[in-house]
Amino acid sequence: MTVSINTIAQQLRLSPEELIQRSLASFLDREKRTVQMDIADLQDRYGARSSAALRTRIERGEIYSHPAWEEAIEWEQLEAYLDHLQSLVDALEQ
Repeated sequence: MTVSINTIAQQLRLSPEELIQRSLASFLDREKRTVQMDIADLQDRYGARSSAALRTRIERGEIYSHPAWEEAIEWEQLEAYLDHLQSLVDALEQ
């Protein structure tokens, strides 16, 4: 069963554009929350507030490098993705 955007928009008494706009905002918000939860897990695991702080702790020998280096890289990617998502949210709100 396939339902079109127009049909759903009509049933919700929204324009198709408004439905798409709201849907995109909701998707981006959910993505941001997922990334933020992943970052919070890393913050709790390593007691660091950022990937840069984790790298510093690894370099000082406060934390064993494996698997912390790999997770620091993953954390950096999550931070970059979060920034990208926020830029999409900002563009969507304009």
